[in-house]
Amino acid sequence: MSGKGAVLLAVGVLLGAAPLPAQSADSALARAQRAYDAMRTLKVAFYQTLTNPMLGKPEQSSGVLFLQPPGRFAMRFTQPADDRIVADGRWLWIYTPSTVPDQVIRQAIPSAGANTPNLFAQFVDHPLARYRATYLRGDSLAGEPVDVVRLVPRSGDAPFREAVLALSRHDGWMRRLSLVEASGQHRELVFERLDVNVLIPPAELRFNVPRGTKVIVSP
Repeated sequence: MSGKGAVLLAVGVLLGAAPLPAQSADSALARAQRAYDAMRTLKVAFYQTLTNPMLGKPEQSSGVLFLQPPGRFAMRFTQPADDRIVADGRWLWIYTPSTVPDQVIRQAIPSAGANTPNLFAQFVDHPLARYRATYLRGDSLAGEPVDVVRLVPRSGDAPFREAVLALSRHDGWMRRLSLVEASGQHRELVFERLDVNVLIPPAELRFNVPRGTKVIVSP
């Protein structure tokens, strides 16, 4: 060990902080994969910020995300109220009354890849098959140590240019997701209050078409 390394280690011991082990993109993603594989259901609060360089002021939203693989997923927004995205096992429904109150979009659920609505599977379920991964740094998010990993799609048909994940060293779950989309728009999601393998009421993963709305079937 170099003299500088010995000094840093001694300082860490004096401060009562054990040095964190060296990490890599592979090890951080493998930990995330193990957490995902052990999950049957997930409930988590999300906070989203969209920044469009052409529009200026960021748009913020929040809500609760529910996940029950393989085909059930929901993002139920509390801000803006009543917006929701629901995959009910057969169809993907997109309803945004905050902007288009009289219309619902229905489409087949993408089973895998970069277009699946399952935000967790999209990035931590066998990611190295779809992305080139780079370990950026160790960091802290809300007082919790995380590994920050950058993913770049291997194919050119992904709807984003890159994704940066903050993965918990404690349990492997993604705590933050930052995307640079193909349009140049930046999307950041922060995940808090994760509840794994809890009972999800069936109504949360079901979509009822509101009266007076038109269903647009998308290919």
